[in-house]
Amino acid sequence: MREIFIGREKELADLNELYAQDRFQLFVLYGRRRVGKTTLLNEFCKRKDAIFYSAEQSNNKLNLEKFSELVFSFYNETNLEAFSSWTNALSYIDERQKEKRLVLVIDEFPYLVKKNKALLSELQHLIDHKLTKGKLFMVLCGSYMGFMEKEVLGSKSPLFGRRTGQLHMKPFSYRTGTKFLPTFSVEEKLMLYGAFGGTPLYLQQIHAEESFEENIKRAYLKVTSYLYEEALLLLRQEVQEPGVYSAIIEAIAGGYTKANEISTRIGEESSKCLKYINTLCELGILQKEVPFGEKESSRKTIYGISDFMFRFWYRYVFANRTLIETGAQDAVWLKKIEPDYNNYMGLVFEKICADWLTWKNARGELPILFTSIGRWWGTNTLTRSQEEIDLVAGDGKDYLFCECKWRNEKLDVSVLRGLKAKADGFGGKRNCAYFVLFSKSGFTDGVIEEAQKDSSILLVDLEEIMCH
Repeated sequence: MREIFIGREKELADLNELYAQDRFQLFVLYGRRRVGKTTLLNEFCKRKDAIFYSAEQSNNKLNLEKFSELVFSFYNETNLEAFSSWTNALSYIDERQKEKRLVLVIDEFPYLVKKNKALLSELQHLIDHKLTKGKLFMVLCGSYMGFMEKEVLGSKSPLFGRRTGQLHMKPFSYRTGTKFLPTFSVEEKLMLYGAFGGTPLYLQQIHAEESFEENIKRAYLKVTSYLYEEALLLLRQEVQEPGVYSAIIEAIAGGYTKANEISTRIGEESSKCLKYINTLCELGILQKEVPFGEKESSRKTIYGISDFMFRFWYRYVFANRTLIETGAQDAVWLKKIEPDYNNYMGLVFEKICADWLTWKNARGELPILFTSIGRWWGTNTLTRSQEEIDLVAGDGKDYLFCECKWRNEKLDVSVLRGLKAKADGFGGKRNCAYFVLFSKSGFTDGVIEEAQKDSSILLVDLEEIMCH
């Protein structure tokens, strides 16, 4: 399907630009599963000489045998014995190519290294003494982001300094993700994005001729549907104790967001629990969050589900599986999802608003050029009460304070006044402050009048958010 290539044109152009340099390249591509890495590489390999090997979770010998078969098949060789080592295999390819460009993709690269720890050093030696003289375009691809960042890209990796390019491929932002949904209203587009997230394969489960409700029921509330088991299948593929990992995600979906709360909730000791949480962060399923302006080691650290499909699945599917499996799909929609969905969209909308601000910031279209953005929670320096600000963006001198409201009623003056009061108690020195109000349902006349009189107030509705 050609439409899966929406939003990856720049990445493809970058790869082709490197390919045109006609010299040895070592490109590292990584990102969570289902994000479209293999699709991008397949598109890149079209009309080029290419060997594409997807490693398997077997041992080194079997992977090498399968790789050997693929190589011999590419060169139309028969009755040859499998290579005895990866060095021999890659040297053979290098010898055969000499002056001719070839793309060699090794997908699921972490599987190979797990079974053959010396492979990274073998590769380093080969690159330094042979491959750099040739024209091989080598791509190492993997889904385990922690592994790719530490073992392949990290300063202690044997391959450090050998790569000629890299790409951390991320799920689509709402701007690109909603391009998959041209027939829906603006509100429906964002609601669907909140349920399916920015993963191309999940967005393709949405049917244009169906309503939001019909899509949710078919894609999530049918035991035979693709997404019904997806979250658990992904976990089983990535980790050895999926039950514990699943319990952690379920706890976070239920509102337990601090490490000690999560470990108490699931009944595991905190050090083990934290190790598992870090693995889920490395897989791109969870995210670590500290209040805006605080250090990574802040004691106020919380954890959230960064992937919307996982968030939706654990909130509405996992908790209601018994009902769904006894045919109560309509009841689950009516009693569990529909009344709660505006609530659910609150955090999704904050993320969408943050993406919009980042996009506008990159274009220089905001009153300040901010260098950091995030949520803030803590003690109001004036009232000493605990408060939250949906989004704060700043550069150390000037700030944007933002309120994001996904509600059915228009945002009124009380919200603006509340935001200003929280900003006053935010603390720290600043030159100037701007107040950005995001609203699903627009604004009352009172707020519009305030904004017309005061240039520090910015109003953003759904049409503005979706404006490309």
